[in-house]
Amino acid sequence: MTVERVPSLDDIAGGAWDDLADPRDMFQSRAWLRALEQSGEAPVTYLIARRPGHPRILGALPLYDSLPSRGDFLYWPELHFQDLMHAAGPPGGRLGLLAGSRAGFSTRLIVDRALPAATRTEVLHALRDAACAVAVERGLPYTFFLFLDASAWRDLAPVAGGGDHHRLASVAQTELELPGESFEDYLATLPRNTRTSVRREAGLFARTCATETVPLREAVTTVAPMIVNVRAKHGMAYSVDAVTRRLAAYSSALGDAAATALLCRVRGRVVGAGILCRWHDRLYVTDFGRLDDDGAPDPFVYFNATIYEPVKRAYATGLSSVVTGAGAELGKARRGSAVLPLMHVAWAAAGDRPDRRIDPGPAETRRKHWSELRSAHPRYFHPVWDELL
Repeated sequence: MTVERVPSLDDIAGGAWDDLADPRDMFQSRAWLRALEQSGEAPVTYLIARRPGHPRILGALPLYDSLPSRGDFLYWPELHFQDLMHAAGPPGGRLGLLAGSRAGFSTRLIVDRALPAATRTEVLHALRDAACAVAVERGLPYTFFLFLDASAWRDLAPVAGGGDHHRLASVAQTELELPGESFEDYLATLPRNTRTSVRREAGLFARTCATETVPLREAVTTVAPMIVNVRAKHGMAYSVDAVTRRLAAYSSALGDAAATALLCRVRGRVVGAGILCRWHDRLYVTDFGRLDDDGAPDPFVYFNATIYEPVKRAYATGLSSVVTGAGAELGKARRGSAVLPLMHVAWAAAGDRPDRRIDPGPAETRRKHWSELRSAHPRYFHPVWDELL
């Protein structure tokens, strides 16, 4: 297996990339990655795995710098692996490169799915080793995979057999498969008490809020500060510039018809917004923003902007599912979304075995949190959680 470093998607034939990328994953698409390149969020390099002398790409791995100075703290590895910070050197030092993705709350590996399992493992070994080599060249001690979904972890597990990594449970992703053909069909799948609550929440919202769906391009300056406001309340220090760049990338990659903002107005004032991105037969709710409520009652803007209105839009446009994202997992699960596990992994870049004297508390606390939540609400959690907890 050979691994080539490629600086830009422009250096990879369009057909070769499109044959490899998962067509259902917006964040693997050529359109999305080129938009990142144009916005200044590009990978530092793409790693491309092939058999020697063969043009077919078997696997690829974008590698990103993730700098806190850019304000994109969610994809800042140091935020999640604070127990490794002793390896970062002086205060403010960095831990490593980010592999795979820095967009969306899920990372699916870019590997030819037609390959037999043993060959997939060989490809991922080569890509992981190449990523660690890049980190070492840059003087960084770790390579990080953040927000791995269950299938990605299943593929990486054979590569992780050497004990040269740390892993911990992350946030969860939520996705809603749409039943039937209408919002009423969706409601019919919910328990009676939940169905009553949803009707009440949607009704109050409809009486209080007027909604407007506009091209995201037209709303970036309005909604970016609102998104920053919500994330700050949850301890995520994003900058308005970082969110603006990300929203501009969505708009550039998808165009006006597929990258939209759902604006929620009360007495003419925009008080909340959901970012809705259509990709093939899926609708991604990528962000939510709102103003401080100034003591006014909340007409359930969050669940309407992130679930009910997107569901209605998905039905109206013939889509099959809504990716309702991370955060408020139990609230979304009660409203029909599946709760899917995500995992963080840190690989020692130089191939050393990590220092097992490091306090295991953060990882154990995270695992205990999800185990207890799953025990209390077993019907909300897919059995795939058993593989990660």
